[in-house]
Amino acid sequence: MKRNFFFLLFLTLFSGSVYAQCTVDVFINGIKSGQYKLNDGQQDGGISYKKSVYKGMDKLSIQLSGKSVDGPYFRKVEVMGDDEKPMFIASETIGAAGQFILTDKAVLKRLAKGKPIKLIVEKTPSNTKSMEAIRKIYIGTISTSK
Repeated sequence: MKRNFFFLLFLTLFSGSVYAQCTVDVFINGIKSGQYKLNDGQQDGGISYKKSVYKGMDKLSIQLSGKSVDGPYFRKVEVMGDDEKPMFIASETIGAAGQFILTDKAVLKRLAKGKPIKLIVEKTPSNTKSMEAIRKIYIGTISTSK
């Protein structure tokens, strides 16, 4: 009986770790204000706040962690609006792996108006001789709740 229980527990833990997952912590004005998780390949999801939260915002940053964004890569976060091209590109903060500061006037104005932003991380291999292609991974949408 104990053996079956431990086997079931092992199987549950193993199956949960098979799916690559990305955890995104959102910081508004330097204070952690939310967290959401996305599975690898997921194309929707994110977090929303009331419009009044965005009006008093001076600083917006995110912290990424998880298997889908780890590894020896140079990472950038592209902040997308309505267009195909990014409205702002944030490089990874030096000394803080997975942290990106998204404070840009255009981004803050867009959120204050109630329009969503879509976040995409671009992973470039740190080894210049690598044959691995640059990957872009959707990491969520920050929007306004009604």
